[in-house]
Amino acid sequence: MEHFICDLGFSALKWIHRQRKGRIVSAMQHEGGRLLIGDEALILAGSSYLKTIEELVHYYPVFVERAAREADIATGSARLVVGLPYGVWHTEKDEPAGMVATLRKLLSASGWPDALILPQGLGGVRLHLAESPRPQGNILGIDVGFNTVIFTLYAPERKTIIHGDTFYKRGVHQMATRHLLPAIRKFAPSRSFTPVEISCLIEEGFIQYGFDRHDIGREISQAARDYVEVILRDIRGELLAHAAGKSSFETVLLFGGGARLIREHLSAGNVNLVILDEPEFANAAGFSVIAARAQQPE
Repeated sequence: MEHFICDLGFSALKWIHRQRKGRIVSAMQHEGGRLLIGDEALILAGSSYLKTIEELVHYYPVFVERAAREADIATGSARLVVGLPYGVWHTEKDEPAGMVATLRKLLSASGWPDALILPQGLGGVRLHLAESPRPQGNILGIDVGFNTVIFTLYAPERKTIIHGDTFYKRGVHQMATRHLLPAIRKFAPSRSFTPVEISCLIEEGFIQYGFDRHDIGREISQAARDYVEVILRDIRGELLAHAAGKSSFETVLLFGGGARLIREHLSAGNVNLVILDEPEFANAAGFSVIAARAQQPE
């Protein structure tokens, strides 16, 4: 069976079809009675962005439709595979009126009746297992996104998730607003930045203000260092509180759009630290592995 992978996050949708892949910025703008998304919306003043899980679910079909056009695939001609943050997927996957059921209904109504909905954060773990089929001990996957940090403690021998959760408003956006923007405000004192613009600033590594361009690489590095300390402390606390004696792990996987920013500042101690290739697409690539093997997410 052919699969079409669409992994929508708060910064971008990542899609994979056969040997092709693409990325659509999670920006949107109502213009002249139609909804613009991606780069078209980003260049317009007043463009909005996905802020809540409810908005992510509501706009999922719109972004999937755009991705299908870019991938040159007809609506409903393949099995659609999408993801939701682990926290909401885990708590609402069996709820008849929950977010998972709502997303399935919206996708079906838009022409994708056969949709597989998987937990974001698990994809990177499954991708690693496909590439390293004999891991030693448990694996802690950390998916650093734009607006979320998703951690998944996985037991390969039992093929089960021991514990996982989603920190909302804790991803790259938090790193930027709490640690980066105060340090670079002097370069653009009269400007305000939308969250999506902040993400672009970090990707580019400079800030343009009129005719002046300022390199902010040093400020980004310091912000990432401060941010990592906070995130790792919170993940450790969650594991100790909810996984108790089962919280040990031998491998830490780092992936997601924010992985490149914090990789140099993450110290894993005595465990094996793995930064997945193309970390932004790692979750979607892992979804491909799960779908191809017809495996259950837990």
